[in-house]
Amino acid sequence: MVAGTFKESTDWQGAGWAFSVWAAHFSALWGASSAFPVDPAARWIALVATVLALAALALVWRRRRDIGGGFVLPLALGLSAVAILFGALPALVG
Repeated sequence: MVAGTFKESTDWQGAGWAFSVWAAHFSALWGASSAFPVDPAARWIALVATVLALAALALVWRRRRDIGGGFVLPLALGLSAVAILFGALPALVG
């Protein structure tokens, strides 16, 4: 038996949340572009989804930054933010 509690030194849960936000954003943009292929509504949906996704990443950072875990959380949040912006670029530029 192991005495005491085990504490993971890496915040894998925060990284999972960051990548989940990215996946949800991608799904929302893909659904909007499939439902409204030439309609400006898809651009508005992309804009709103992008703002909400970036706000969700900021919320993940705010709630998980004090837990520690080294570089995994900032790396996951940065990668997710860049992917969210890159994914929204075609919808927003036109």
